[in-house]
Amino acid sequence: MRLKGVAGRAVVACLVAAVVAFVALAVAGYTRAGTAVALGLVLGSVNGALAERALGAGVSPRLSSIPRLAVLTVLAIGIGLMLGTAYAWLVVLGVAAAQLILVAVAAKALLNR
Repeated sequence: MRLKGVAGRAVVACLVAAVVAFVALAVAGYTRAGTAVALGLVLGSVNGALAERALGAGVSPRLSSIPRLAVLTVLAIGIGLMLGTAYAWLVVLGVAAAQLILVAVAAKALLNR
């Protein structure tokens, strides 16, 4: 699957943010927290690509949104629990940050039209 457009730019932005978050927190001595946030950003970056793919396949946004977000949330919590219960919220925070990045990239694309 090749990503283009808004979803592709959002994935790249999320991956850059993941690297920055990991490095910044690791340098500060919080390597596991950096890993949690970075994994959340990477996981969250998938949401835009999956949504775009569902729309391209003709699936109703109403039918695909809730299951997609539920799966991403369960994965985020599961990854967080594997890192340690104290870090689960950081993975979810990373997923939320990825959604904000997706919104920012989409808004910028709309404003540039």
